[in-house]
Amino acid sequence: MAWYRNDKAAVAEALRRGERPDLATTMASGPLDELVAFHEELGIFAIVEELEVQRARAGVADELLLRTLATLPFVEQASLSGASELLFREPAVLLQLGWAPVQIRQGSNGRHRHPDGRQEESLPCHPDTLRDALGRVGESAWRHAQAAGVQSLYQRQLVRGKVYAIDGSGLGDDFRLVALVCVSASRPIIVAWRLLSGQASEKGKEAAVSRALIEQVLQVAGPQAISLRLSDALYADGPRFSWLKYGKGIDALVSLPQDRLLYQDLQGLANGRLIDWSHHRYVRTIAGHKQLREVEVTAAGDLCSWDGKTLAAASYGVSDASLWACLIRDVTTAELAAELPRALVSTRRFADGFAARPRLSSTLAH
Repeated sequence: MAWYRNDKAAVAEALRRGERPDLATTMASGPLDELVAFHEELGIFAIVEELEVQRARAGVADELLLRTLATLPFVEQASLSGASELLFREPAVLLQLGWAPVQIRQGSNGRHRHPDGRQEESLPCHPDTLRDALGRVGESAWRHAQAAGVQSLYQRQLVRGKVYAIDGSGLGDDFRLVALVCVSASRPIIVAWRLLSGQASEKGKEAAVSRALIEQVLQVAGPQAISLRLSDALYADGPRFSWLKYGKGIDALVSLPQDRLLYQDLQGLANGRLIDWSHHRYVRTIAGHKQLREVEVTAAGDLCSWDGKTLAAASYGVSDASLWACLIRDVTTAELAAELPRALVSTRRFADGFAARPRLSSTLAH
C-alpha cells in the first residue's frame, strides 16, 4: 500500500512498462454480496466501526477487521478460521468491505509469513488477526452495538408484530445462548441476546437475563413493542409474571409444570367435569413436513392458586390478580392420549384453550 500511496512516480513508470495494477473485480452478485450491501444500508457496519477497541499496538485498521468479522456470520461455516477461508475467496466482497487490491493479493502485514511466501489462507490477513481483533472488544461494547443494530431494524419496520418468545439453547457444556425472538411473522427475528458462561450458563439460570433482554427491546422499540411473551416452564414464575403484566403491560403465556398446584386444580376441574373438553383436528408443519394432529383442550379463568403471583401483584397495587390456564391433550395416537395433558398458563384470558395453542406450538413447543 505504501508503494501506491507514496511513490506515484514509480507507479506511473510501472504502468508505462505495461505492468497491470492489482485488481480484484467481478460482475457476479450472490447472496453474500447482497447481505453485505443490506447491512451497509442498515448502518450495521458503521455501528461496528464505532466499537471501543482495546489495542496495544498498531496494525491493520480496527474498522477494517471489525467489518470483516461482521461479515463472517453470513458464511456457511461455524468456525472463525473456516468462515474466513471461504470469505477470503471472494475478492469482490473483500473490496466492498474496504480491503485494497494489493492487500488481497499480497497480504496486509508481515504476520504469519511462510518460507514459501504468503499462503492463500492468510490473504488479505491471517484468521488469527481477526481472532485477536475480536478479543479486543469488551462485552459492554458488543451490547451497545447489539442494541444500536436492532434499533435500525425497528426504525425500518423490519420487525413486525408484538408476540415474542424467550429461547435458551445450550452450546456444549460451558455456554448457553439466551435470545428474545419476535415470532409474530412467518420467520422469527432475534432482537436481543446474551451468551452466558460458567455457572450462569446452567439450564434454568437464563431466566435471570430475560428481564434485561425485554428492557433492552422496550428501550429501542418503544414501551408498546411487546404485547405477549411466550416461554417454557423455566419461566413459570409469579413475580416475573407480575413484573411483565403490571410493570410493563406485557402478557405472558408459559408452559405450566405438572407439579404446580395450579396444574392440579385445573386437572381436578376437568376430572370433575366442571369444565368441558373440545376436540380439534389441524395440520401442523415441522421442518417443512406436514403432520395431521388431533387434540382435546379445556380451559378455565379466574384461577388464584398461585401465591407467588398474587403476592407479587399486590406490590403493584393489584388485589384481584388471577390467571387463565388450559390443558391440551394430544389424542393423535392411543399412546399419546395416555399421557398426562400439557398445560399452559397466561395472564391473558383467551377465548378457549385452542386459541392459545397455536401461539406456543409454532415457536417453542416443537
